[in-house]
Parts: sequence; C-alpha cells; structure tokens
Amino acid sequence: MAEGLKVILAGYNVDAEIIESLKRGEAVDVANVSPETIPASYARISRDPRKIPELRADARRDVARARKSNANIIFDMGHKSVGNHACFNFDILGVSRLAVEWLEARRAGAGYTEKSQRYVTLKGDYVVPRELSGPDQERFRRLVENTQNAFYKDAYETLVKHHFERNGTSYIAPGAGKRNATLEGLGKEDARYGLGLATATQVGTTFSASALENAVRIMKYEELAEVRDLARLLFEAVKDIAPSLILYTDPAIFQKSFPGRELRDDNLNLSPRRIRAAVSEAFAKHGEARPQRMKAAIERLDEVTLITCGDVDTNVISAALHSYSKRPAEDCYRLASWLTENEEPGRAFVKELLAHVTEYDNPPRFFEHGGGLMFEAVMSSSCFAQIKRHRMMTLLGQEYDPSLGVTAPDSVRQAGLEDRLKEVCETSAELYREFLSTYGRAAEYCLTNAHRRRVLMCMNPRELNHIARQRCDRHAQWEIRELSRKMVELTRRIAPLATLTTCGKDEFDALYQSVYGRSQPKAATTSGNP
Repeated sequence: MAEGLKVILAGYNVDAEIIESLKRGEAVDVANVSPETIPASYARISRDPRKIPELRADARRDVARARKSNANIIFDMGHKSVGNHACFNFDILGVSRLAVEWLEARRAGAGYTEKSQRYVTLKGDYVVPRELSGPDQERFRRLVENTQNAFYKDAYETLVKHHFERNGTSYIAPGAGKRNATLEGLGKEDARYGLGLATATQVGTTFSASALENAVRIMKYEELAEVRDLARLLFEAVKDIAPSLILYTDPAIFQKSFPGRELRDDNLNLSPRRIRAAVSEAFAKHGEARPQRMKAAIERLDEVTLITCGDVDTNVISAALHSYSKRPAEDCYRLASWLTENEEPGRAFVKELLAHVTEYDNPPRFFEHGGGLMFEAVMSSSCFAQIKRHRMMTLLGQEYDPSLGVTAPDSVRQAGLEDRLKEVCETSAELYREFLSTYGRAAEYCLTNAHRRRVLMCMNPRELNHIARQRCDRHAQWEIRELSRKMVELTRRIAPLATLTTCGKDEFDALYQSVYGRSQPKAATTSGNP
C-alpha cells in the first residue's frame, strides 16, 4: 500500500534580479522572494508609462503593495490572465492512477510528467480510497494484492520472455545480464493491463497561478475524496506564498464572493449532480422520441465511431447527454436532434446545464463540442491514460463500464495468460458492482487498466494530425496506435484533403513522396545564433 498522498512545492518563479543578487553573494530580504511581483509588475504595463524593469523593481521593493495590486487587477477588475505570469512546480506522490485523471483534466497553463507503467517495474503500491468503511477496506486490499498485483507479478516476466522469443532474441533472466530495454518494456506495458486503477503513481506538475486556482476550485468539490484531498494539499502548499494569486478556492471566501451558492461539505459536486439528474430525466421523458431528421452522420470502424454534425446546439446537447449517461453517442444524438427540433424541452434542458454558471465561470466543457471532428471510442483505462495527454482537444469520458468488456494485449493471449487476465477483471468488476450503490464513483478504484469506458473526443484536423504524428508511429504503444490509425482512416473518408499528410512520424517520408513525387524537404541545421 502507498505511504499516503503527498504534495511538495518543488519550486516557483521569482524575479531574475533576486537570483542574480544571490549569485553575487548579496543579502536578500526573504520577504521579497515571491512569485507575485512579476504578475503585479506586468499588470501595470498597459497603464504605467515606466519601463518594465522599473515596474519589476518597484514590485520587488514593496511585496505587500504588489499583492494588493494583484487582488485589485486580477479579481476586482477581472484580468485573470495576469495570473499566468506566475508558475508553481509540485511533486505529487502516492496518488492513484484514477485520481490522476482528474488532475490532468486541466489543460491550459499546466504541464504533467508521470511515472510510466510502460518503463518502470511496479512494486505493488496502491491507494485505499477513504470512502470505504471497515470490512470493505480489507476486501478491497485482498482484491488489489491477491488478484490484480498478483497477476502483474506473475505475468510480467512471462510476457518479457514471450517478447524476447517472438523477436528472435535469446532470453536473459532477471539479474543474469543486460537485457534489451525495449523488449522488457513491452512485457511491462502488457502486464499492466491487470493492474488496478488504485495503483499508486507519482507526477511532476507545473501550473500557472490561474490554472492552479481553477484546478483547486474544481477539484475541491469532486466526488472522490482523494481528488478533494489533492486539491486541499495543492492549496495549502501555495496559500502563504502567493495569497494574492490563489484566492477564490476557500469555501468561506467563495461563498462570500458568490452569495446564494450552496457549497457546504454535505452538498459537494452540486452542478454535476444536477446535470446528471437532468440527463436522466431527458432520457426518461423523451428517450423514445424520434426526430424528423437525424442531424448527425455516423461512421463506424469496429469500436471507434466518427460523428459529424454541423448543428452547434445539437453537438452541445449531445455531448452533455453523453457525458452524464452511459448511452452510446448515436442515442445521444438522436435525442439531441429531437430536443433542438422542439424548442420548449430543448430550452429547459440547456437552462439546467447552465444553472450554476456565474460571471466568473466558463460554461461546462461540453460546450466546446460545437464543431470539428468528433469521435467516440471504447478504450481501456491504459489507452485513456495516454490519449488524455493530448489536452488541446476536448475529451470527455463516461464512467468506467465493465459491461463494455476488457482489452487484452495480443501478447497476453499468445502467452496463454488471457483466461487469467479475464478472471482478474471479472473479480474486480464483481466488487465494483457491489460497491457502486454504496460508494458511487469510488467503486472505480476496484477496476483495472484493462477495463473500458466510452470517450468522446472533439478536435480539428490539425489536432488529429498532431496525435497521428506521435501515436500512429511504430514506436507508440499498440492500443493507442490502433485507435489513432482508425481515427485517421475514418477522417480520410470525409476529409481526404485535410488529411493529405496525416500519419505517424515513421510513415511521413513515404507518404510525402506519394503525394508530391519527391522527398520531403530537410530542415536546415544552424550553428551559433539562429
């Protein structure tokens, strides 16, 4: 079991003049070492005629005044982008792979580097969700230790040996000599499909002040206790260092700033709960209704579905229906098409979606699904852990659903381990189903990397091209490589010009030659100054 969740503030940016003073051995007033002075000085650029170095020097001399200026400009005047000029680095240890999904849902102004289950041999550390009570904690521990971790431990070396033999390479036992790191990594990445979502990991994270405040504010009211604990620890790590930048996160301040909003501890996650109820009601009342015209075109390739729809309202409503149900995208689009044809129920539904949005909030993320390429894919948790790194697209996942089956690597089947993996997954799913009614989404800690969920992805052709360069490449992990190639193939059916050179890095030169009849131009190297 992991030692426990820890958040360590690893660093933050300070004015370079302070660093230079330290290099010269000069005394520095520690009260002036703050990430708040640069945002405060930059905030004055548009209204103060002095040169920027003078503004920075002024902020360094009077940090209290800089903090007051930040509070006024960022919060009272609403110029929140000023907070992007401060950044913070965090070591996050003992966090579950499930909670990392919430952490890494923050896109702009954030960076993440996570311990890879592809490259690191895991020792069996895991997180016990604090939602579980007495006997259920022990049952959960037995599931992780005796079923999930036991499979990983037994399967790992078997799969490594399988990959060595398949590659025609002499197998080297652990400790008997230097082994091929690539083949060893293939064994690790396939054995991890039996690991649970409770598996502990560590993440190096960088946030701008604006992104950090937003992350804390959202995560503080999420369903999982671990995610709420993570938000609290992030806030505690910076609250005394940058009080003028990380402001609207504390419940008392939040309630004072937004009167009338109920955000007590016994009323957590109010907006998602309200939306989920609205979605359930919409399907219950109108789920059998048929629109005069289905406004979305559906294309399928195995378990990847491409949805194209030019109607903005239909796209937004369907994304909301998909995010807060366990219904396939086609059902969601059929109902969304009907709702946009019928003004009164459609307007009532959208009003529910926006019920808790204030002037300080953006609409929910499913409002980004107004256009572009929209894919639905059924994928394992292992694949989702990779695709979620492409944060500039809009990605919304349903809850994990054991009824969607599991994903087993070919090597697991070839090595005779498929039945064992399925047994691990079914035992995990049984405890998940038993815990679901009592513990809600915390039951997902019982599931494995092989378990699946439906995911809705919205992107433009440029983002698809970026994904293809990395994930269609032969060096990419097999499952996300298959997913990405199907996405590209589906898009080529409707947009052959936009995908003219969309492929993996290793395929690009050949594709370029087939399109242009010549080799791709080579980038010139530079020496010295560019």
